[in-house]
Amino acid sequence: MNWLFDTPWLWWIAGAALVGLELAAPGVFLLWIGLGAAATGVVLAAVPGLPLAWQLLAFAALMFASLAAGVAVQRRANRAGPQLNQELQGLVGRRFQSLVTFEHGRGRVQVGDSSYAAESDEAVMAGELVEVVGTEGTRLRVKPVVNA
Repeated sequence: MNWLFDTPWLWWIAGAALVGLELAAPGVFLLWIGLGAAATGVVLAAVPGLPLAWQLLAFAALMFASLAAGVAVQRRANRAGPQLNQELQGLVGRRFQSLVTFEHGRGRVQVGDSSYAAESDEAVMAGELVEVVGTEGTRLRVKPVVNA
């Protein structure tokens, strides 16, 4: 059985199988184990004849190192903030037509073939042209466009 661990191919195949399982059943955890196995194969290719106990120790260390790298990447991605409803920020500065007369500062505006909830501190009549000045959650902050 020891002959099986004399070649890095076992570790590379195990790593590829684990990454493949991650693709079939996503959960992100098998990816780090698979990367640790593949890296152990690289270590064994660099240091041929490494005893099985050292291979397992290297596998454990490299698996935890890849897991730590993955957690760091995930934290950095989360620090950028949620990506939900970020497309509303792209509407700031653009002008649209109001669909209804705003009541209590709230109404809807036509954006392409869709409509969005909007709010304004000023009175807005149905059909009036408004400019998006910001967003609050999923609502657009608008102000009436004054014809010059």
